[in-house]
Amino acid sequence: MMLSARRWLWLALLSGGLLLLVLQYRLWLDDSGIIASRQLQQYISDLRHKNTVQQQHNDELLAEVQDLKRGTELLEEYAREDLSLVREGETFILFADPEQP
Repeated sequence: MMLSARRWLWLALLSGGLLLLVLQYRLWLDDSGIIASRQLQQYISDLRHKNTVQQQHNDELLAEVQDLKRGTELLEEYAREDLSLVREGETFILFADPEQP
């Protein structure tokens, strides 16, 4: 039995439409599609920003460690401010704010 031209046309349109839907799905929604690619690019951008911030923090810490290794000025500053240490012969005076009623 021979298919009429009209049926061939419907079959071709249906096949073409189905193929188009499958290709559009793969283009937009698949794991390697446009949406996933944009999400990965955003994730990479966020990681690069975090790496930059962390690198700056690491550089500051490295400079602080090098200062501590080189001289005693920073070490003395820490001792005075954080531990409230004083040199021999110095007097330590602490000013406290009066309590609020």
